Amino acid sequence: MKAYIIHKHEDEKTVKRELDLLHSTCKFESLLLTEQQSNWKRYANQKIKEADCAIYYVGSEAHNSPNIDWELRRFIKLNKPIYVIKLEDDNKLNEVLYRRDSFGNAKRAADQQETYSKTVNFDSLVKIIQNGLELDVSQKVIANSEMNPNVLIEQYKAYLKTSEDVVARRQSVSNFYITVNATLLSILSTLIAILNLLGKDYSPYITVASCFLLSVLGVVLCYNWRRLIYSYGQLNAAKMKVISAIEKNLPFDIYDVEWQVQTDKLGKKKYVSFTSIEKMIPLLFVGIYCIIFVVAIILTVFLFV
Repeated sequence: MKAYIIHKHEDEKTVKRELDLLHSTCKFESLLLTEQQSNWKRYANQKIKEADCAIYYVGSEAHNSPNIDWELRRFIKLNKPIYVIKLEDDNKLNEVLYRRDSFGNAKRAADQQETYSKTVNFDSLVKIIQNGLELDVSQKVIANSEMNPNVLIEQYKAYLKTSEDVVARRQSVSNFYITVNATLLSILSTLIAILNLLGKDYSPYITVASCFLLSVLGVVLCYNWRRLIYSYGQLNAAKMKVISAIEKNLPFDIYDVEWQVQTDKLGKKKYVSFTSIEKMIPLLFVGIYCIIFVVAIILTVFLFV
């Protein structure tokens, strides 16, 4: 088993003692960055691809390291296990390790934040190394080296088509909800214009009732729309993991290289996914409906006070 070792430079001596003790107890190959180089990310990326897992020794300031964040993101992207050993019990974990829900908040289960890592002690880590790693679904694809290459390519092409279909369906759903919301707003504006032309005594009350009704209906529609976008994003992310796993048995990892180029180009800038951008559109409509709702409240106050 190959384990990529993650730690902060200041904790190097402590980590070396821990690794010496670990090596004396069980057999495994530890992959370490021996020196800081100008192209260290490329060098680290090669070792991360070779590694079966990551062992992250968390020091007091490790959670503030952008370099460690980058290494952790690579393991999360490749869906490889991350085993965490805290050098002190109160040391903090990096924010990138915490899973997020559809609204960007940290997930909680039984009052504990869920992470992409597993916190272990020395004894449990020894058992993991001795017993070997349990492969997940995507890693089992990589492990199946006896698969017929032609069959694998055909499966890859067929599965790639399903990913494209998901993107197309998500776009259709977004177009549908944009049309529905635009229609609701058009109906409301047309109704208000007609009532103003009629000039009846009851027109203000109908206007207020229409504002309340359509704003609530619009917010509900936008909530469902946002949830659907999130679900499609999750489905496509799972498909991309399987596609990436299949590509590791093909001559060239197209999507992995594309992601690496994008990461290097962005540098310290954060990549914003299409799903994140799409989820902002329902919020824009929700803002409009909230304004309409507030206006309806103000009109109600003037009518009944």
